[in-house]
Formats: sequence, C-alpha cells, structure tokens
Amino acid sequence: MAESMKKQEGAEPFSLRVVSGLEIASVISSVLLTTWALMPLQPRHRWLTSIPAVLAVGLMLHSHRVRGERLGELGFTTRGFGRAVGLVLPPTLLACGIFAAIGYWNGSFHRTSNFWANLLVVPVWGLIQQYVLQGFIFRRCREMMAEAGRPWPAMLTAAGLFALVHAPNRTLMLLTFCGALIWTWVYERAPNLFALALSHAAISLMLMNSLPSWLLESMSVGYKHFLYQKF
Repeated sequence: MAESMKKQEGAEPFSLRVVSGLEIASVISSVLLTTWALMPLQPRHRWLTSIPAVLAVGLMLHSHRVRGERLGELGFTTRGFGRAVGLVLPPTLLACGIFAAIGYWNGSFHRTSNFWANLLVVPVWGLIQQYVLQGFIFRRCREMMAEAGRPWPAMLTAAGLFALVHAPNRTLMLLTFCGALIWTWVYERAPNLFALALSHAAISLMLMNSLPSWLLESMSVGYKHFLYQKF
C-alpha cells in the first residue's frame, strides 16, 4: 500500500510536467504557424490569421483556471511594482544607453514612420508579450523543470523559446534572448508584469529609433522578414 501511494505521488508531478511541456509547445507552435504560414499566405479573410492566437489564448486561460492561478499571482498587480522597477531599471538604462551610443556614432537616429502610434501601441504590446513570456511560458518551464531545483534552466529555456519566435531576424533574436533572461530574472524575484512591460517598451522604442539598418533591418519576424518590412 505504501509503495502504491509513493508511485501515485510521483506520477502526478510527472504528468504535470508533461502537460506543461505540451502547453508550451502548443503556444509556440501557434506563433510559428501564424508568422511562417498564415501571414505569408495573406488569406482573403484576414481574421483567419488570428485563429491560432485565439486558440492559444483560450488554452492559456484554461490552464490558469485549472491551476487556480489568479491575475495577481501572474503579475497583473501593483504589488511589488517598486521592487521590480528597481531591479529592471539598471539593465534597461544600460541597454538604452548602448543603443543611443550606437545611434550617435553611426548617425542613425531617426523617427520611425509610425513613431506616435508606436508610443501608444508598444507598451501594450510589451505587456502582452511579457504576460505570454513570464505569466505562461516561464511559469510552465518552472513546472516542467521543477527537479532542477534552480530557476536558471527554466530561464534559459524560456529565453530560448522567446528568441525562437523572433526568427529569422538574427539581431532581434539575440536581443530578445538577452532581454528575456533579464526579465525572467526580475520576474522570479518580483513578479510584476507592468514594470517589465515598461522596460520592454523603452528598450523596443530606443532600438527602433537608433540602430542602423545594417544592424537591424526591421522588427519583422517569420517569413515577413525576408520581404524587408520597414518599422
């Protein structure tokens, strides 16, 4: 009887890790399907390209409900905002400073064609990406790698997956991998998505308006990257 109970206790964490892995694969596959297949096909009904995203959101919401994860636990809260800002501010300022220096020395400072719209859209888009990266992918990576005992394997995996969905834009892949490592490190210590979204937005806006075209052609990913899409 005792041995049977131990087997059942061991099987439950194992099955949770498997489910977590499948959930991660499903969400990443939805993004890759959209950027590499549906968007290049340019279907007559544009809403068709949103189907994978809608299904992915439905899966994530269902996953949160099953696990009893509330918005505050995911990072949609004012709690810990100051601590998160304190942790993320130095690397954010460093990154923005580096991009500004590159823009200055290359004479590549410019205002993007959608500059004012980006000021409004990028922070919201940053919050969405941080939710998917931290509130779902990273949390599921931690569940999947619980036996590792340290957060670094989950951080590296989440950062790698975040970079993957920005393929084949090599500059953006490198920057998103480094950024994701910093953001997951902050999230592990102070899970506040609003602070991370501000960092994400500041860095994105700075690199879009400062890096020369030979270093960063565009912010496009997937098949669109080969078509050279301007900012």
